[in-house]
Amino acid sequence: MWFPRTDSDIQLAITEGSLSETKYLDAKRESGDTNSARAETAKDMASFALDGGSLIIGVEEDKKTGAFSLAPQPLAGLPEKLEQIAANRIDPPLFIRVTEIASASDPSRGYVLVEIPPSPTAPHMVDSRYFARGDRTTRKLTDAEVVRFHSQRHGQEERLGALLRDEIERELSLDLDDCCLLDNLNYVIHRESTPGQG
Repeated sequence: MWFPRTDSDIQLAITEGSLSETKYLDAKRESGDTNSARAETAKDMASFALDGGSLIIGVEEDKKTGAFSLAPQPLAGLPEKLEQIAANRIDPPLFIRVTEIASASDPSRGYVLVEIPPSPTAPHMVDSRYFARGDRTTRKLTDAEVVRFHSQRHGQEERLGALLRDEIERELSLDLDDCCLLDNLNYVIHRESTPGQG
């Protein structure tokens, strides 16, 4: 996965042609201030929840040519805005990691890398619809896909629950065995150290 740390890293990826929208990466000029723009950002985040991915804010794509260019955004409050979108516009709320990348020419502006790890509660919903990531775009999940993903998640939760119960029972059994062993050891020590015993 790509982890740029400076605007030079981003520009290098653009220049080399290695920056492209894929199943695991999306680029946006801005997160948006309107309700509809924030909803689009929420859909993009939610779409990565199934397999994980990254969203980079501050990179503009020319839809006609497919070329990317730097479009640094004001950083003040931007990470918090993105976290609020993930928490309040997505159901269930989505965990994300946000990294600021300041512009070398103007540190008050820059880019934000949003990392979305695979979510154990995926799929996630925005405006009553579930979303997934295609090869290059966000798409709506069909009802059948939603049922299948929820069924898979339920099965995973049951398997994890069974493993956890087995581990707890094993630990309790070991603790009881240790207690019995300790009691026996204490008895032997007491017997050997007491005159007239043994």
